[in-house]
Amino acid sequence: MVAGICAHAPSDRLCQLSAQWGVKAYSGFGEMVADPAIEALVLGSRNDEHAQQIRRCQELGKPALVEKPVVTTLAELDGIRASVAHTGVPVMPAHNFVYRGAVRAARGVVQSGRLGQLVCASFCSNHTISPEHSSGWRGSLAIGGGGALMDSGHHQVYQALYLLGRPVALHAFQSRLVLTGMEGEDLAQIQLRYANGALATIFQSWSTNHGAPVDGIRIVGTAGWLQVTDALYLDGERCDSDTTYEQSFVNQAHAFVDFVRQGLPPASTLDDARDALNLILLAYESAANDTVPRFPSC
Repeated sequence: MVAGICAHAPSDRLCQLSAQWGVKAYSGFGEMVADPAIEALVLGSRNDEHAQQIRRCQELGKPALVEKPVVTTLAELDGIRASVAHTGVPVMPAHNFVYRGAVRAARGVVQSGRLGQLVCASFCSNHTISPEHSSGWRGSLAIGGGGALMDSGHHQVYQALYLLGRPVALHAFQSRLVLTGMEGEDLAQIQLRYANGALATIFQSWSTNHGAPVDGIRIVGTAGWLQVTDALYLDGERCDSDTTYEQSFVNQAHAFVDFVRQGLPPASTLDDARDALNLILLAYESAANDTVPRFPSC
């Protein structure tokens, strides 16, 4: 098996990375995916390139781990799901935060009923992005499909779905507050209502690095509470410290290998990707029209 890389980068930089990491450098995606020695791919390319690259992986029978968002339209995602159902060639969304041990443990707590009746929750993230990112393709709606919510906000959305399930309705707001050169939002908030009446907030900002006091996951019930920040805390007791960004990718990579080689179901599926994308698109609709869309039950 050969490990390789290709990128939208000068050839000298690609060669430098190839030598540093001890992997083969390819001139482009087409050359890389066609190499018989490449068994599976990790697609970390621009959002607008994913659909075509996934289709090529499907044609060649090569599994793919695809960065979020897998694609930015429901039609594209439904086409990919149909292809996977036909070919049996796996496509796994790179929802790396659900592979953190603390998040998976939090799901177990919620499902156990330990918190009692769920009342409210928040999923918040504040951070800035580099000028290269805000002025690059992430600043283009045609390429990125959205701003902060479609990009980094995906993490908050899929974690909310993983831990709380589907809401029944939502209301959203978005702003272009600091990164005014972007076409999309640098700030977004979604209010969610669930079937039992519980409420939740999803908040994603690219406008500040000073959100530490509110960042993280918090879920409150009638019998207790939990939070996921630097660790999982249950009623204030530290329970699981597997929360780091770096380790989430390691855990995700193991899950992808197990999915491809052993058929073990991953914690992130194309159905999950569809729910996350649908929620984000409904949030954009709500923010644009000041409406309260209902989330489909299936």
